[in-house]
Amino acid sequence: MPTNNRHSLPFNVFKYSVYALLAFNILLFLLHGTAHEALDSFGWVILLGTFEYESTSLDEVYSSPLEKWALFAFQCLGYGLAIYATTQYFLEREWVDLLNSVTWLAVCAMLAYDVYSPGDFKASEWKIRNIAKSLLYTILVGVALWWGWEGMQEEAGLTGLLDFYDAALWIACFAVIELNVFDYERPEDAAHQAGSQLP
Repeated sequence: MPTNNRHSLPFNVFKYSVYALLAFNILLFLLHGTAHEALDSFGWVILLGTFEYESTSLDEVYSSPLEKWALFAFQCLGYGLAIYATTQYFLEREWVDLLNSVTWLAVCAMLAYDVYSPGDFKASEWKIRNIAKSLLYTILVGVALWWGWEGMQEEAGLTGLLDFYDAALWIACFAVIELNVFDYERPEDAAHQAGSQLP
């Protein structure tokens, strides 16, 4: 079995600190964001929770059909809210928000592949997947830096800084999920993962 970095004290301190900041982040959007931004954040919180749950038990089977389908229902709700917000960004021509949202959906597609249908970690598909992930996270970091730059301009004010804080926080949150998955990214564990999660 792999060494579980996710059980170490520094990792858990980092993880729960990030999640505490996330709770504060939701409050900020409720107070200062738009309605669809708040719904977007809520949807991503649901998705983050399901990925956190799934990625810490990749070598375990579901305890019951209820557990399996409850997770599926939460995922449907989370994706529904995220896609609704993405549509609103498009309709309102908020192009940077749209790019950010679409990129995050692509990241989720990659993580879903990791969790539910892991491939051969020795094969070229694993390298291609990691290159694709690197490109996606590069886009997300670029968007965060853009919002940070906007936040330093007078006309953007609090909104720009809030967008930067939100983007940086979500990158940190999903870094936790990636570290969870990384514990299992070894050839001998691929067979374990394939039979333990949703198809």
